[in-house]
Amino acid sequence: MPRYAAIRTAALAVVLFATHAAAVAAVRLCKPTVDGGFVTGNTEMGARKAALDGWKAKALAHGEEYASWRLAADKFLHCLPGKSGGYECIARAAPCTIDQAPARRELRSKRLGI
Repeated sequence: MPRYAAIRTAALAVVLFATHAAAVAAVRLCKPTVDGGFVTGNTEMGARKAALDGWKAKALAHGEEYASWRLAADKFLHCLPGKSGGYECIARAAPCTIDQAPARRELRSKRLGI
């Protein structure tokens, strides 16, 4: 039983120390939704890639940091068989980037003008 108490005390100390450290947070900043338009391809995979490339080309208007489909919000990528063969796809999403949240001290100094 004394061994269990020692482990529990050590675990508690780690938790208290970890919660005392300053937290750093990141925020996702998004722009309005971008539509890549309908694209066609011989294969579904090719049409998907072309749709994502079209979306990325338009998202780049907001800057390189916004051109990641992985970070985008409200993603929509849909493909259908084309009427004359192949596939038609469309990609639509809000381009986003990740930014570090400023420390509270920075926010306070900006608010107070110091």
